[in-house]
Amino acid sequence: MTDASNRAAGFGSILTVPAFETKPAQIEASIGKAIAEADAALDGVGRLKAGEVSFDNTIRALDDIGHKAMTVANRVYLLKETSRDAELRDAGTEGIKRFEAWSVGLDYREDVYRAVQAYADTNPQLEGERKKLFEETLRDYKRAGLHLSKAKRDEVEALRKKLAGMTTDFRTNITNEKQPVKFSADDLEGVPESFLKNAKTGDDEYTVQANVTFHFMVVMQNAKKEATRKKLKIARYSLAKEENSKLLQDVVELRSTIARKLGYGTWADYKTEPKMVKTGETAMRFVR
Repeated sequence: MTDASNRAAGFGSILTVPAFETKPAQIEASIGKAIAEADAALDGVGRLKAGEVSFDNTIRALDDIGHKAMTVANRVYLLKETSRDAELRDAGTEGIKRFEAWSVGLDYREDVYRAVQAYADTNPQLEGERKKLFEETLRDYKRAGLHLSKAKRDEVEALRKKLAGMTTDFRTNITNEKQPVKFSADDLEGVPESFLKNAKTGDDEYTVQANVTFHFMVVMQNAKKEATRKKLKIARYSLAKEENSKLLQDVVELRSTIARKLGYGTWADYKTEPKMVKTGETAMRFVR
């Protein structure tokens, strides 16, 4: 770890072992602290006057603030997805919902946007990474709808927050679903013996948990029989289908509404705009 830390320092980075929360109250406190500290830093950006703005105190500051907050959110998300403690997972779900709603709201802080726009108005001559970050920051404000009227912006913000909560619920339903799939030794031909030893649950019976990524990957990468791989993949891709079928329909409809309100033809157009492919139609032509 010391050697890695020393090498990282040469790039201005710090490597540390994360201290994971072990109680629901700690998750709530960590998310609350991350949001409060980020808000305080954003207040500082929002107070900047036109003559005070620079790349470092606007564009770079926003990137640093977001990175610090996301480091906490990523840690909580990992707990939400992997903890064996149901209460900790539930607390993680609520923490991520709170964080994502707050994160959406960042795009609509008019004081911060004014500071960024004031810097953009100086027509800075940037190159390399700075130029890329500057252009992407302005692009993301446009994609959030900052060019719309206040009333329309507020509507889009509310819809995006709703969507964030729904997608978190969708993923959480899958995480919480248990799906054991039974196989015989013959079915699992090619799967490592070390895995089979732990999966054995009866005479010529082996139980693979379709919801556990490690189980899924070991079987999919090693099982020689197509029927085995197909059976497990269907089980994996059917997780939480009862809870998520209606939710998925609502998510698709809400995405379409948001895209139209932002001036895009489809959600695919909105999502692909920052990518090399640029439009949903181009993506569809590629996969046909």
